[in-house]
Amino acid sequence: MNRALPRFARLRRLRGNAALRDMVVDVRLHPSSLILPLFVREGRGIRREVSSMPGVFQLSSDEVVKDLKKAEQLGLKAFILFGVLERHEKDHAGSAALDARNLICRTLQAVKKSGIGMAAITDLCFCEYTSHGHCGVLMKVGKRSRDVTVENDATLKRLATQAVNHARAGADMIAPSGMMDGAVAAIRSALDAKGFSNLPIMSYAVKYASSFYGPFRDAAESAPAFGDRRSYQMDGRRRREALLEARADVEQGADVVMVKPGLPYLDILRELKNALDVPLAAYQVSGEYAMIKAAAQKGWLDEKAVMMETLTAMKRAGADLILTYYAREAARML
Repeated sequence: MNRALPRFARLRRLRGNAALRDMVVDVRLHPSSLILPLFVREGRGIRREVSSMPGVFQLSSDEVVKDLKKAEQLGLKAFILFGVLERHEKDHAGSAALDARNLICRTLQAVKKSGIGMAAITDLCFCEYTSHGHCGVLMKVGKRSRDVTVENDATLKRLATQAVNHARAGADMIAPSGMMDGAVAAIRSALDAKGFSNLPIMSYAVKYASSFYGPFRDAAESAPAFGDRRSYQMDGRRRREALLEARADVEQGADVVMVKPGLPYLDILRELKNALDVPLAAYQVSGEYAMIKAAAQKGWLDEKAVMMETLTAMKRAGADLILTYYAREAARML
């Protein structure tokens, strides 16, 4: 309904000073809504900065524990783990992902043993474990050796095994990110069958084949050896498909659904907020983080102000949870 402003209305009255402005805001960030992504690799005492993501490090498990103890003191409630493997540890099938004593599982156990109370979320995919860098088992779709795509149903079985291993190691939430059709149903069924019916799933339900992922692939050392991921990640020119993907995952048992990347797809986030009743997550991805960092280093913008403005934009668009490499910095400011 369109209503004319009252005769004596002056909207600037409530903008006059910081106290008034803070009193009337209707979008509020809180550290409990931020999720900290961490990259873990083998070894001890390792803290290797990612060149394209200043301030982000590949960490050994012991360093992960140290970082999380500090993060918990800032009021952060959750983190998500990504594994980083050496090249010789990867193979065509991503076998390391199925090892119940792999890097992620051992890191989860170390975190739980340390007494950290933050919710442990694990990314569930094969791109970090395969020698070809794609998100599952490959199948040929043409005559050339590189005419391949990910075989959907064969990958589902492996994702289910991976999910159960993470659950047994202490994961508090499973986050499948590979964009395989039916992944949530396969994972939900496997978890339920093994006694983990109360373990929630946060699905990367709406994950676009984006150009903003480049720095992440440096951090996780997971760039495709050939081709791209457009045959399974979503096309940014399709809007209505997002709701189909999200609804399908909710029907299969997803407890939280995610939009990735965040800032370029705020319209999608808002549409899902209007249509769904489950909590929504947005991922402020590596490229978004790196752009802010690079511009700030040039002196072109105020890093902290832009950080908070972009996170607030995601919250305003409908995100209940935000995965961001700025989680610690934002928590300090909040």
